[in-house]
Amino acid sequence: MEPAPANNNAKLVYLWPAQSQDMQEAARQLGYYGYEARLVDTPEQLVDSVATQAPTGILVDATLACEQAPAQKAALTELAQHIPVACMSDQSGIADRLAAVRLGCQAYFTRPLDTTSLLDTLDRLTAPPQAEAGKVLIVDDSPSLAAFYAANLSEAGFVCQVVTDPLKSLEALYDHPPELILLDMNMPGASGQEIAKVIRQQDAYLSIPIVFLSAESDVGRQREAMSHGGDEFLHKPIQPEHLISAVRSRVIRYRSLRALMVRDSLTGLLNHTSYKERLRAEVARAKRQNKLLSVAMIDIDHFKNVNDTYGHPAGDRVIKNLSRLLKQRLRGADVIGRYGGEEFALALPDTPIEVALGVINSLRESFAAIEHHAGNVSFRNTFSAGVAECSPQRPLLMDAEALIKAADEALYVSKHGGRNRVTAAAVG
Repeated sequence: MEPAPANNNAKLVYLWPAQSQDMQEAARQLGYYGYEARLVDTPEQLVDSVATQAPTGILVDATLACEQAPAQKAALTELAQHIPVACMSDQSGIADRLAAVRLGCQAYFTRPLDTTSLLDTLDRLTAPPQAEAGKVLIVDDSPSLAAFYAANLSEAGFVCQVVTDPLKSLEALYDHPPELILLDMNMPGASGQEIAKVIRQQDAYLSIPIVFLSAESDVGRQREAMSHGGDEFLHKPIQPEHLISAVRSRVIRYRSLRALMVRDSLTGLLNHTSYKERLRAEVARAKRQNKLLSVAMIDIDHFKNVNDTYGHPAGDRVIKNLSRLLKQRLRGADVIGRYGGEEFALALPDTPIEVALGVINSLRESFAAIEHHAGNVSFRNTFSAGVAECSPQRPLLMDAEALIKAADEALYVSKHGGRNRVTAAAVG
């Protein structure tokens, strides 16, 4: 049976059987991370549910599934051809795992269920394909040529922003940082070489590839242009296939290098330096557009005790669980960084402090209910937070460093007020 179309806005998981306490607890834990977990009673109900609304994944009891009649087993195997299926069992031997594989299970967990491993697997199995090939800023004073480049790149999956006035290129960089810049060499007001120099003066944009576009055929002048911050020189007129290939290869390389430079290796979040760069950009945008911006500092409570009691691998899992919770519960526009050790930093654009306090408090409640695992032992933890707001009504906090300081001081108040709480910064 073909499953019904999936609801792209929901991360739906079916769990069978509903009577199992393990499944009930798994459903509860998945809910904290943004999954909608539904318990079903029978294989027939599971098949009917999938036909009504396809999930992103299914978790079944392996032993019970293998004991089903041939018709039910065949139905489960059919589901596994369309939807990722994971199994949970008391057994860890090769025979039991092999039986689960023959049913179509792509992942196998032994009790007690480690929710973190389940989430890692679900995230991996249900990860959507990357929607875009990359973000490209096109700076060319010719509207027709810029539109031509944008049309071809957009057809190949790139998201393009076009600027026909070179003097507005920095504003475009600030508002929508690209992964590659296509820059015309000869423009009125400022040449491509000059714009490249201006861009390279700013640390935040040192690594973004710049590809020059020009009809210039003199090799010496091409080399001179490259010496001013360019990564590649494409000669006009350029064939669309050549343009797409050159842009794609540069974007792929940029992403790989950027990930190493800006991401924390344990959590995948922005590292300390990169978070502060993004925060400065968000503060600048908030000032230009007269928008609100809230900043939060979060610190895991009694983290040293976790490492001392359960070991550093368990501490790492706690950090990863919180990072996953933040990524899955916050918006795509929100900025999330691992500020250092067990401390995290958030920037919530267009968000007044009253709303930010509610969001962080909801995250705090969910995190406090999550079970972490160290071998066969499970435990829970909490975090404390401080929140500050950047707004025209708070002139002393219209600066990235001042915002972080204010949120950190509010975090200090939360820590000394008993922990497991969220505090608003004093009005600046």
